[in-house]
Amino acid sequence: MKNIIFVILSLWLTACSSIAGNRNQETQNIIDTISEYKHLSGVHVITVGKLGIGLAKFAANLSAESKEEKAALAILNGINQVVVVNYEDATTADQKEVNSKLSKLLSDAELIMEIKDEGDNVNIYGTSVNGGESIDDLMIFIPEEYTLVCVLGSISAERISDLIKIANE
Repeated sequence: MKNIIFVILSLWLTACSSIAGNRNQETQNIIDTISEYKHLSGVHVITVGKLGIGLAKFAANLSAESKEEKAALAILNGINQVVVVNYEDATTADQKEVNSKLSKLLSDAELIMEIKDEGDNVNIYGTSVNGGESIDDLMIFIPEEYTLVCVLGSISAERISDLIKIANE
């Protein structure tokens, strides 16, 4: 019995380490930075894991009626975790420090899109995988709003394309 428990525990630890090992260095640096600053007063972090995403998807599936809604839900299949960080309630010094650190870390990431809207800059970063077949670890950074949204996992470009086609029908 001890051997079976040991084997199961070993397999589980190996699986966990390989999942962590698949995360690219830019993403890991961002996650480490969130961990570093999440204890500051005025820094709010919301994390939704795979189970939470699955439950939300299940609930949304119950009410999804249109092809567009179902296509949007299909995008969630590769998402493992969503982390939302907001630090607008932090001190001005902490806001500047967090913005500076995140800006520096994200400068090494692949910029997918930059949007300027009413004085706000929305920068979307990610890692293109398999020649653009998917985007891994999407980061949405809005420095003027003191907000970072991390969508960790893989988003299929084909699923995004399907959603756009359905929306344009």
